[in-house]
Amino acid sequence: MNEMLDPGEENDLPDGLARVVRSPTLISHLTEQCRKARKSGGSAFPPAVGWITLDEAANHRDDIGFSGLEKLVHAAHERARVQLAGGDVTARFGLDAIGVLLDSEGGDRDFEADASALHKAINGSLFEIGEHTIAATVTVCIRPVREALRPAEMNLVRAARAAEQLSAAGGNRFEVGAGDAEEADTPGTLLGQLTKALRDNSLKVVFQPLLATSGPEVERIQLLPRLKGSDGTLIPAARFIPVAAERGVLPAVDHWMIAHAIRLLQKRADSGAELPTLFLNQSPALVDDEKFARWLSEQVETLDRGQRKIVLEFNIRELKPRIRDARTVLAGLQKLGIGISLTGIDERVPEVVLLKHLPADYLRMKADFAHRLLDNAELTERFEAFARAARAAGRKLIVPMLEDAEEVSRIWQMEVDLIQGNFIQQPSEEPIEA
Repeated sequence: MNEMLDPGEENDLPDGLARVVRSPTLISHLTEQCRKARKSGGSAFPPAVGWITLDEAANHRDDIGFSGLEKLVHAAHERARVQLAGGDVTARFGLDAIGVLLDSEGGDRDFEADASALHKAINGSLFEIGEHTIAATVTVCIRPVREALRPAEMNLVRAARAAEQLSAAGGNRFEVGAGDAEEADTPGTLLGQLTKALRDNSLKVVFQPLLATSGPEVERIQLLPRLKGSDGTLIPAARFIPVAAERGVLPAVDHWMIAHAIRLLQKRADSGAELPTLFLNQSPALVDDEKFARWLSEQVETLDRGQRKIVLEFNIRELKPRIRDARTVLAGLQKLGIGISLTGIDERVPEVVLLKHLPADYLRMKADFAHRLLDNAELTERFEAFARAARAAGRKLIVPMLEDAEEVSRIWQMEVDLIQGNFIQQPSEEPIEA
């Protein structure tokens, strides 16, 4: 597996220690290993995945701050690597979790011993973080990979959900194997769950703030849909949105999210409190369906113009094939007082499309963009020039998926308006209330 690591992403470590990569790289390794296992017809063993969750991370953050929490998880990560084999790969996921890809070539690895060693290495130690001495605990889950699962990263999601559930129930545990509840996460089952949630008005929503790098503090919040799984945990949109898109259900999700956002704004307005700006991901359904556009116009009429604090986000690659229609529809939405954000922006998207041909108030960079900027001086220079042009054209730039202190520090120094990511604040189920 080691030869698969991207240049510049390996750590210069002694033999026998697991390597550290960024989360997208770990997922790409997992995908490739699953592909090889499927292609071999059973002669190649798929790897296993592990998930290490820091118990009571929110309490630690309150005690030692974000920077202290970052140091704590980094220290735990270092201790975890010592317990793993040289062929293993690890990556940080968000503020409080570590993903592991365990090499199982030969099929004779003792995953129970691995889980126990990881658990003891961290839970039996004290961590000196500034003036604080922290006795942190973790929950560790290891799952054999099912190479037939698509996408392959679902294997990691299964391990993460299991670890998070155990951590919420008290934590300080390790577990190996697959729970029966996980068997239900198939595309057909997800579609049934989603259809029922839409019908019963029981789709869940989590909230994540966008933080302004300068200017007055204005509350901006992204609304993200979630499904409640059979084990009670929340299934992220990345799991069920592709299924909804494939089966033609995605416009119904768009309708539901818009209606939900309008209800939240109405409730807040009725209380007399200041209104937040709500960001919602959308499919191209609004562009393709005139009835949808008319419905939205009728819905926002229930709000006074100054209360229509909704920003609809459209992926630029989905709009490019329909750019003429998109230009008309998006301009019409802006006339209604609705904000427009174009997402999935990177250096391959022509600036002329973004700054001249499509109306937009915000431009959201692609999810992996912040990672790629760190060690790429040429890309950084191009981005800074683009940021200046965007600002001159009246567009606000959003950089999402900031996962560590280095990324936040680097992006903060650039001409970026808004930042978002788990390092700043993880999505929360807390509702927006007055």
